[in-house]
Amino acid sequence: MSTVLTLVATGFVVARWTGMYPVEAAIVNATHSGLGGTGDVAILTAANRMELMPFAQIATRIGGAITVMVALATFARLH
Repeated sequence: MSTVLTLVATGFVVARWTGMYPVEAAIVNATHSGLGGTGDVAILTAANRMELMPFAQIATRIGGAITVMVALATFARLH
């Protein structure tokens, strides 16, 4: 729960700093905690923002790739 709230709050704050729509950015950022495409659909349907699907898909794929790269780099440093 705290991970999801942190993702949403970070998306909201960063969107305000960069001049984006804070609510939409927070929702797209929340899709990082979903289960891929199915999670994106569930989150965007619950928020009634299905028009953000292309952004959610890109955010999920890029975010997942970055997470894997950071995890591998961290693991490599530990061994």
